[in-house]
Amino acid sequence: MRRRRRKAFRRYFTVAEANALIPELQKQILRLQAMLERLKEEYGEKAEQVFVLTLRNGSPPLWEPSTIADAIHKAVDELHQLGVILRDLEHGIVDFPHLRDGREVFLCWKLGEEQVRYWHELDAGFDARKPLTEA
Repeated sequence: MRRRRRKAFRRYFTVAEANALIPELQKQILRLQAMLERLKEEYGEKAEQVFVLTLRNGSPPLWEPSTIADAIHKAVDELHQLGVILRDLEHGIVDFPHLRDGREVFLCWKLGEEQVRYWHELDAGFDARKPLTEA
């Protein structure tokens, strides 16, 4: 079976570069969380479906036009333009592509943490993160 090659990341972050973005990320994520709460108020039970479809398709579903969903999409896109990956909006989890000993991994940060202190493999997630001091 042939393994499919993953597309390379646009950029790789050093720990210092990731830490320098934290103040901006905190502000953006808190803003996004507030917008998501407004979306939940507007759509109730359908909010999650509208949110997921908005992120996947780049705009709200045609059957549910929403200025809040459009604003969420734009804000998430701005984060992605920075080169970071928003993994979980509710918990504020962000990954930064990083080269560790010559191989691709993710630096991992969560809203509320003062700086980036963890990393994990590309195929792992938040629960598998390891301290930066650990190989």
